[in-house]
Amino acid sequence: MIARLGLNTTAPYHFLFYSIVFGGSVFHSFIVSPIAFKHLSRPEFSNLQNKVFPTYFLGQALSPLVLGLTTPLKLCPFTFGLLALSSATGALNYFVLLPWCQQIKDQRNKLVSEKLHEVIEDGEVKPSKEMVKLNKQFGKYHGISSLVNMVSILSLGVYGIVLSKRLV
Repeated sequence: MIARLGLNTTAPYHFLFYSIVFGGSVFHSFIVSPIAFKHLSRPEFSNLQNKVFPTYFLGQALSPLVLGLTTPLKLCPFTFGLLALSSATGALNYFVLLPWCQQIKDQRNKLVSEKLHEVIEDGEVKPSKEMVKLNKQFGKYHGISSLVNMVSILSLGVYGIVLSKRLV
């Protein structure tokens, strides 16, 4: 069927898949997440991201592999490296940073449920020392995760530039 349509190559599927992967990553990271953060309460935003991130990061890890298998390019070390970097960063987020961040969030939620997240000092309510420590840890790993996400998006963007230059 595909051969009868003149599509005896994976190139159209590769370009379509690439546009979905790259566009989806950019759209989620720079449009959806900031809007959701601005308009949802912290618990609602956290719940949303807890549902989205596992699928998003797994997609970041697996999509470059599919791109590598369907590429119309002859994979040179540079283009292979771009796809490998994108895949590795997605895997790092999915298998390492996401579980670490989730563990810290669980510890924070436990403090809140046990009412150990705040203390009263001089008549003022402040986060407990343990909560401050967990917030710092979460900020650190979330920052690393965001940087790793950016590397994934940038490596896919550079791959797209290389792909488009090979068309002409």
